[in-house]
Amino acid sequence: MQPVPPLPPPALLDGTPQRLDPRVRVVWAAGSALPLLAVTVAAVVVLSLVGAPGLLTAGVGLLGVVGVVLAAVLAVLEWRTWCWSAWDDALELTHGVVVRHASLVPYHRIQQIDVERGPVERALGLSSLVLRTAAATTDARLPGIPAEHADALRRLLLVRAGVDDAV
Repeated sequence: MQPVPPLPPPALLDGTPQRLDPRVRVVWAAGSALPLLAVTVAAVVVLSLVGAPGLLTAGVGLLGVVGVVLAAVLAVLEWRTWCWSAWDDALELTHGVVVRHASLVPYHRIQQIDVERGPVERALGLSSLVLRTAAATTDARLPGIPAEHADALRRLLLVRAGVDDAV
């Protein structure tokens, strides 16, 4: 699969495959690595306080560092697999490193689109669009959208869905 540049302004809604913003890799890596890093630091502190052998403490610390590196590698691999396309009648999302997911969300099923920005996303200038449908099992999430494009893309998708923007 050829690399596709990030979403240009205005959004291309002609079926052209779109990539997520590369900064989303930091969001995903931080989401996986920060809890692991916190547990590792806590484990190293506890092992040091109870007088565990230095080799065991160092091993736990090394395991934590390896986990953080793996989280970063997985974030890059996940980003490489993410692609979305806006067709005339549906939004197509494909992603997955080990298990490949392909979703097609028909516009007529969309009831609401929310823009979410977590703390790391806000710091990096990113947003996620959450597409809500009548059935909760068919909700979809489109992460890694530059914040400056998120509201415009949301409005364009709502127009295609025929949903009034009540926000």
